[in-house]
This record gives sequence, structure tokens and C-alpha cells, in this order.
Amino acid sequence: MTTPPLNPPDLRAAHDRLSRQLRIVGGIATAVLVGFALLLGVVLLAAESWVTGLIVALAIVAFEGALIAFSAARDRKVGGPAGPGASSLGQVVTTAPPPQVWEAVYAALRAEGFGAQGLSDPLTVQASRSLSMMSYGDAITVRLEPNGHGRGLVTVWARPSFPMQWLAYGRNRRFANAILRAVPGVHETARQPRPRSQA
Repeated sequence: MTTPPLNPPDLRAAHDRLSRQLRIVGGIATAVLVGFALLLGVVLLAAESWVTGLIVALAIVAFEGALIAFSAARDRKVGGPAGPGASSLGQVVTTAPPPQVWEAVYAALRAEGFGAQGLSDPLTVQASRSLSMMSYGDAITVRLEPNGHGRGLVTVWARPSFPMQWLAYGRNRRFANAILRAVPGVHETARQPRPRSQA
């Protein structure tokens, strides 16, 4: 295996920071929408009737609640070795030689529609997907590092390119799982951090 860089990127720490940021963004977005719903309800209450105002306010809050529930359900349905959430991280231990691992990783990235694959250091590949109907774009980082006894630790971190996209509907978890499942010679799945809610 290639000698690791002196200061390798800490993907788990970056994942944790982004997950925390996405939870804050989600909380702010929810508060703003609830505030808007209440304000609209009060305006309609003054203009028409309290029933109309209440119905409109509850409809807006219910719509956002349905989006959050749908995203969480899709994320749970995806399952797999990668963790839940818009920022999804997973790790596997492999006994396959590095060239075989990288060949499988590149093929999986292409199959999932990721382009612009580049090395950020000798052990790390970054790729991205462009804007689509469902997303502002996605980014993925794959790292292969020595894990002792001829094994390699493959870490995959998939996340939205736009850091305000806090609802992912299982997309990034699916991308991370596709890469992790493509890795040949998987010996074990590394332990995942305890999942946190998306909201």
C-alpha cells in the first residue's frame, strides 16, 4: 500500500461537523416555516376567519412534517453499512489488493453517475454529481488506508454539495452503500456512530 500522507483528512470529523451543521440548518428551516405558517394564519384570521387561518397554518406545518417523515423513511429503507442522514459515512475492511479496490471503486462511482474523480492525496479520491431535479449536487470522498495484517480500511463519505440541503431522502446513504458494496474482499463492516435524527 502507498505510504499515508503526514496529515490525512479526518473524514469522520468532517462528517460529524457537516451532520451538526445540517441539523442546525434543518432546525432553523423548520422554525422559519412554522413562523411563516403562524404569521399567515394570523393574517388570514384577521382578514377572513379563525378557521381558515388555522387550517392554512396547520396545512403548512403538516406539509413540512410530511417531507421530514418521508426523508427519514426513505433513509431507513435504504439501510446498509453506511450511516443515515444527508451526510452519510461508512467503512469496510478489505483484504483485496489496493489496485483491485480502486478499480471497483471507480466503476461504482461511474455507475452512480459521479464524475470529475480526482485524488486529493495518494489515498483519497473525490468525485461529484451535478445539479439534478432531486438535488443541488452531491459529493463523495473515498479513502483507502492500511489497517494492519494486509488489510485496508475503506471509508466512504457521501454528502450534499450544497451544505443547506438537509433533506436527502436516502440519496447519499444509497451512494455510500453502492461504493461500499462494490469493494471486493470485504472482511468486515466497521462500526458506525449512533444514528441521529435528520431534523
